[in-house]
Amino acid sequence: MRIKLIVLLLLLTQFNLVRSQEAEKNPLESRIDSLENLVNSFLKKAEEKEKQDKLQELMEKAKQLSSQDKKESEDISKKFHSGIRQQQGLNPNISVGGDFFTSYSSSDSKLITEPSEFSYGSNNFFMRELELGFEAPLDPFTRGKAFLSVTEDGIALEEGYMELINLPLNMNLKTGIFKAEYGLLNRYHPHALPQFDKPKVLTYFFGEPGLGGAGIAANFMFSKTLLSDANSFDLSVVDGGNGLSFSEKRDVNFLYIGHFKSYFDINENSYFEYTISGVAGLNDSTGNQNSYVGSLGLHYKWVPVGRAKYRTFDWKTEFLYAYHEKTPGDERTMGFYSSIQNKLGARFNLGARVGYTQLPYDNTDYEIDYAVCIDFWQSEFVFFRLQYQYNDRHIKNMMGWIGAMPSDHLVTLHVSWAMGPHKHEAY
Repeated sequence: MRIKLIVLLLLLTQFNLVRSQEAEKNPLESRIDSLENLVNSFLKKAEEKEKQDKLQELMEKAKQLSSQDKKESEDISKKFHSGIRQQQGLNPNISVGGDFFTSYSSSDSKLITEPSEFSYGSNNFFMRELELGFEAPLDPFTRGKAFLSVTEDGIALEEGYMELINLPLNMNLKTGIFKAEYGLLNRYHPHALPQFDKPKVLTYFFGEPGLGGAGIAANFMFSKTLLSDANSFDLSVVDGGNGLSFSEKRDVNFLYIGHFKSYFDINENSYFEYTISGVAGLNDSTGNQNSYVGSLGLHYKWVPVGRAKYRTFDWKTEFLYAYHEKTPGDERTMGFYSSIQNKLGARFNLGARVGYTQLPYDNTDYEIDYAVCIDFWQSEFVFFRLQYQYNDRHIKNMMGWIGAMPSDHLVTLHVSWAMGPHKHEAY
């Protein structure tokens, strides 16, 4: 633009020179004056435009500097100079869950109607438990969880443990009171089970609470091997005798539990995994007789992409085999269960289970159970379940009771609700 201005000035100078020399001879003097005025006006506007551009540039730079200063000031204000967080930031996530049911049994035997190690009770109204859950990260490397079970018998600590995560060797370390990793369902709390109750083989072998207690556990993650997409191994040592497969009358009732899981992606809609588990511990109160219980679990799940809210299919099967050292002779017992869950829509689930188990202390006593249930999920916080179950028992002498345990038909109406972030997820 400056070059153009210089050219115009030269032209004006030339015109002025010509006009001064030939003022009388040039008949276009008036036109030259007009051109001169026009050029002067153009130069004035160009000068004003250049000043405005420079002013705008300065204003933009000032605006950027002001924004940067403000951001730095905000960042400084968010720092915790004293090292003390706000009180609400220290509070854990708190959840409350209610588990209520009523059931009717065709048998009036107290072995079935009264709550016990093998039955939740029937022919009455029952609050199975009110569960209080507390969960929080303790720091970037540790998290803590505690679950209290409130029943008519009092308040019991269901689980309470601290877990160190992301340790060397892809290891997590857990200490406290917890349910051990074993099989497919041992870590499930009652409200998260696929049917109302646990499969009978798990109840008779390990009791209703399952394998667990105070102890320590380590979890290791492994990369792909051959066909599997992920693998994990858990090793637990707990003080957790249950009086069934293992003694609970010793001063210390250690159980040694191992659990291996291998996971396979079949396609984008389904996966398969299997588990191999084992537990060992003493089964008598004075001697050195041991029990060993092994488990093979198979799990297949189909979840169509984009339709998980309306359609899923979940199949679980687990086989258990136990070896008990006894006097005068050793005892070998076994059992299994197989269950399915099929989502029929956004709110309805259809479930079914069949199982067979021998009793751990006598393989001539056994039970076969069949169950079918339908669940209505009013929301992710509330569901209702109606279950029918037939228990075909051939038990001559139940533990601690005199006499046989009869077969029965059982109808259960189950209501479960939750408030807070814990909800009804599997464990």
